Amino acid sequence: MKRATSALSLLLLSTIALAKDKPRITIQVVDTQTSTRERNYYVPGTNAQSRTNCDSNATAIDLGGGMASANGTTTCTTTTTPGRPASTGVLYIPQANVHAVMPDGTHVTLWCQQGFRRCETLNTGSYVAEIFRLDVRPRS
Repeated sequence: MKRATSALSLLLLSTIALAKDKPRITIQVVDTQTSTRERNYYVPGTNAQSRTNCDSNATAIDLGGGMASANGTTTCTTTTTPGRPASTGVLYIPQANVHAVMPDGTHVTLWCQQGFRRCETLNTGSYVAEIFRLDVRPRS
């Protein structure tokens, strides 16, 4: 039990230590511009379709000697779904471009497009950001 408590304490201490080590930088936003990207799309047309269903009803009378007489009716109903012509449309996609200066003086544009994520515009001013490092290694 004592070893488990010690291991848990060590794990918690290392987690707390890692949480404190997130580097932070100050970014100076100088301008934000919004725009709308337009994307044309095509919707193919469809052919008209018709379907017919028939119901039949008949009565047969045995006349004897291998002969029979039948009398009946057939009722058919046709349903038609009209075709749709081909069409085109325009999709409007909001975008944001935030122009900023990094701590080393490098000018950057932070771009965001709705649909990929939720985009926010930033007012001119200073913002503190945490640095997120993504370690990408090729598979072996």
